[in-house]
Amino acid sequence: MRSAIIRGVMPLLAILLLATGCGQEQSSSNQMDYKEMKTMVVDILKTEEAQKAIQSSQSGSMQMQSLNTQQAQEQVRLAVKDTLVSPDYQKEFEKIMKDPKFAAEFAKVINSDNKQLHKELIKDPTYQQAVGDVLKSPDMMKAYLDIMKTPEYRKQLMAIMKESMNTPLFKLQVMELLSKVVKEELEPKQQQGSEQEGQQGQNGGQGEEGGSSGGGGGGQGGGQ
Repeated sequence: MRSAIIRGVMPLLAILLLATGCGQEQSSSNQMDYKEMKTMVVDILKTEEAQKAIQSSQSGSMQMQSLNTQQAQEQVRLAVKDTLVSPDYQKEFEKIMKDPKFAAEFAKVINSDNKQLHKELIKDPTYQQAVGDVLKSPDMMKAYLDIMKTPEYRKQLMAIMKESMNTPLFKLQVMELLSKVVKEELEPKQQQGSEQEGQQGQNGGQGEEGGSSGGGGGGQGGGQ
């Protein structure tokens, strides 16, 4: 910004110096000292013409800076694009990524960007379908099965299960599930027992009624 102001003031200073030089040629005895020169410059800078010249110079400088920034960004973008799609760079990148230190630093740099990109992509239906198709592919299923058969996977799975079983929340959920299963198992048996008791009660009542009617018939026969 300071350079822009200087560029805006330079024409005014040139005019001032030219006028001062002419005045010195006309009257050498009436020389202008530093204080008078400073006062004149300040007065010129306060004029409307000087303010417009400074503003015009500043806006032109800012436009040039913005244009230069846009051009630089475009050049960087094209350079990166051309480099990434180059087969030679892909081979070189594979070699570089084999360095553990570089790979770790590279992962740290792109980790946050990858997380944000994944969050945005996971909301896209097309991306969701593509991921689902990949997971359902025979090759991917075979890879999953092969991984599950490895001792390392099983060992890790057992460790996760043990850790989960030791948590209070998991224990509470297991107890609630067991109580529900036991309750569901006992309810049919209780219903069957109640039905059997009801049937036995009905059968006993019918037997008593039959005995009473039989005894009454015998008494009538003896009286005759």
